[in-house]
Amino acid sequence: MYEIDAGTLFFISKTQEEEFMKKGLKKVIALFLSMTCVMSLAACSSGDSTSNATKTYKSVINIAANQEAPSLDLMKNTTAIGRYICSGAVFEKLVTLNANSEPVPELAESINASADSSSYVFNLRKGVKFHDGTEMKAADVVASMNRWINGYSSAKTLVGTSRFEVVDDYTVKIAFTAPCVTFLSVIASSSQVAIITTASACTNEDSNGYLTNYIGTGPYKFKEWKLNDVITLEKFNEYVPYGDANASTDGWAGYKNAYATTINFYYVPDEATRVAGLQTGQYDCAFGLSSDTYDSVNNNSDLSTFAEQGGTNVLVFNKKQGLGANQLFRQAVNTGINYTDLNTVMAGKFFELGSCYMDNTQSYWVTDAGKANYNINDITKAKALLAQSGYNGETFRILTSNISNFDKLAEVLRQELVAMGINVTVTTVDWATFTSYRTDPTGYDLYLTSFASVSVPSQKVYFGSTYPGWTNDAQLTDYLNQFNSATTLEQAKAVWVKTQEYCWQTLPIINLGHYTASYGYSKKLEGSVNYQGMYFWNARVAE
Repeated sequence: MYEIDAGTLFFISKTQEEEFMKKGLKKVIALFLSMTCVMSLAACSSGDSTSNATKTYKSVINIAANQEAPSLDLMKNTTAIGRYICSGAVFEKLVTLNANSEPVPELAESINASADSSSYVFNLRKGVKFHDGTEMKAADVVASMNRWINGYSSAKTLVGTSRFEVVDDYTVKIAFTAPCVTFLSVIASSSQVAIITTASACTNEDSNGYLTNYIGTGPYKFKEWKLNDVITLEKFNEYVPYGDANASTDGWAGYKNAYATTINFYYVPDEATRVAGLQTGQYDCAFGLSSDTYDSVNNNSDLSTFAEQGGTNVLVFNKKQGLGANQLFRQAVNTGINYTDLNTVMAGKFFELGSCYMDNTQSYWVTDAGKANYNINDITKAKALLAQSGYNGETFRILTSNISNFDKLAEVLRQELVAMGINVTVTTVDWATFTSYRTDPTGYDLYLTSFASVSVPSQKVYFGSTYPGWTNDAQLTDYLNQFNSATTLEQAKAVWVKTQEYCWQTLPIINLGHYTASYGYSKKLEGSVNYQGMYFWNARVAE
């Protein structure tokens, strides 16, 4: 058995485990963590993270980002840039992931799980300050976690009617009607971030349902957002760290220290401008390098690069209405397109073909179920399916954004669909507009996007009936319910294999393949956390 506390992960003997069980306590489930161990992914920090008395450091870090988030409300917004800016730096979670993809405490001091993993008790760290000066209490955690559950359909599917409850000022709990062996991994994940903010902030939302105040517990606090220009974070002087100040960062876990006074995230949509700024020293890091640019940056003696498999490129059908709601039409599209060409125009050499919905960083869940329907590229069969679908020349509407070559992907996709005999139009907008437009089912039949890695398959947001694309499939819902109520990880894996096989038959989405996320940064940048993205709460830049 394992025990988790805020600074330690260690084994407990069988005798000790039995003693804990007699007392009704179990800190975390050995079976659960034995799975996450196989998902090991080494995390590293850029540059020299050791103290050097001879060095001086800049007070400001400047980052060139390739997209702008519609909101920094990570409880309801899944865009990667929002996480890179705020997750860990502004907002923290009850639990986070270490370098082995294991959930470990962050704002929780310790976690007690029932023997059958049907209930969890979180003992909170005391004295943790929010950016508004108030102390984090159980009421804030309960309000935040329940808002997170209500914000994501995958979370609601996982927990059902269960919600967090206050035990006392520094203890919260949640109990389920069935085992929930993946729960800790889900709330530690990056893609649907279970951040903790104040109970008051949870009640203040804009017309889109997003937070209006970004109040966290992290080493940096939100200062300013100049739309289409820059988001600025500033050092939070009352930050209460946890962990060992002398230990290396372990994934996203461990001691944090805001070395800089200010971090600026500039919105720079043009890659050439980002790279030029990186080369001149205007920016200390640049996101979203193409495969060609990556090589040139990597060959610069003043710069370094970082790349990792980041997620999947996906075509999402509108299944609520229109052509995308016709399964035979979806099968025709899938049968005729060329996955290699589509991935190449978007990512160059920065992709890997693969039918699995999950990425290699979650190796336990990797399966080739359904691969017979992956990258068929048979136009003759596609035309036959198109005829069976009853297609009669209607316009097929594609929605895309102008970032990360999605517009180029849309054009190649358009050409391939036209070759099958489909009448196609493409609407291309900026990223923020795109995320707004895709919520309107009357406006498109398919949209193009990518989804970052998730810890468990049930976190794939496009499985949800309320997420844009509107997957409302009774059999798929039943599979997901079976997955979430599985009593063992082996049972959950068997359900996942059936689920993926079913999805390649019904095609709620088309998973084109796995993209590589890439970054360039100055060799003077030290301490960034290069793990499932680049994060900067411990970063500093040498003069």
